[in-house]
Amino acid sequence: MDQMKLRPYDGLAIAGFFMLQGLLFTGPAIMTGQSANAAWMSVLGAHFAMLCVFLMVSWLMSKYGGKDLILVARAVIGRPVGILYGVLLTAYFCFSTGLLLREGAEIFTAYGLNLTPVYIVVGLVLISAVVMNFFGGKAVLKSVGFFFIIVLLGIIFIMTLGLNRYNPDYIFPVLGYGWESIARGAVISASMIEGVIVIALFAPDFDNVKKMGKAGVFAILISGAVSALFYLCLVMMFTAPVSSDMVSGFMEMGKSIYYNRFFYRFESAMLFFLVFSSVLMASLGLFIARKSAAISFGARSHKTLAVICAIIIFVIALIPQSLFDLTGRYLDFTRRYGVFFMAGFPLSLFVISGVKRLFKK
Repeated sequence: MDQMKLRPYDGLAIAGFFMLQGLLFTGPAIMTGQSANAAWMSVLGAHFAMLCVFLMVSWLMSKYGGKDLILVARAVIGRPVGILYGVLLTAYFCFSTGLLLREGAEIFTAYGLNLTPVYIVVGLVLISAVVMNFFGGKAVLKSVGFFFIIVLLGIIFIMTLGLNRYNPDYIFPVLGYGWESIARGAVISASMIEGVIVIALFAPDFDNVKKMGKAGVFAILISGAVSALFYLCLVMMFTAPVSSDMVSGFMEMGKSIYYNRFFYRFESAMLFFLVFSSVLMASLGLFIARKSAAISFGARSHKTLAVICAIIIFVIALIPQSLFDLTGRYLDFTRRYGVFFMAGFPLSLFVISGVKRLFKK
């Protein structure tokens, strides 16, 4: 059931969902704490850098007949290193999915499930993700394709409703803490939008690499525009210092919207929104982890791989002791260095492939 043909929209939804769902959790607080009023500049810089990386990766994929990224790695640098890359990719997605799942669970408990143990929330979300994966990759990807529109419209809806609360004076000084902090923020933001590289794993499922490339480019453009506007709106509503202390800027924006007593307090609907987003995020992360493992080892029992990866994700999700431990130690590490693995390795393949072709001539 994992055999499928993806439309450009499906690729856009996969990449776009990976990039935009980060706005719902603690990412905005990290970014405004790093770059203050200039967080939107960091976001735009990160999206521009990822666009350049993705165009290079798309060119690389086109030169190898539409193979997926792991098989391209085998062709460029040899089978053993290609297998190792697939294993590392599996481990990385198990690790990052576990941390993001714990992040979502912490937000649920902070805003609505105060007395529910975190392991129960994590377990229920992960069980849902495993069930979706048992129906096959097509079920996961089509669900993400449907829900991506809801995530996009939900973010735009909340930003639009907050129009009467924005104060443009809060965006000054425009450069925040300066260019150095903007550059550091761009690295952190790039690690949160690295998901666009993921669709290179689905290259054989598109009719051609050009469609895959088109999907990735549109995903980056949409994510860049919406993310930059979101950070501007967040700062104009709360100021940068206040935003940097929030667990979820998205939830706080929704709670702060008020027109009259019949039109306010959206947190219940938004919590339901976040639950669905977390389930699909966990399902997609689990699917990519077991897909990477299957490509690396040529395994056919995808259900067994899904269960193994789910157990690893569950254990990882419970390692942090608290939300502070999660954001201060684990997520901070992935957000500072994750992009160097997700984007750095494909870039090295691009360079090595170019050098090999040059010497062949």
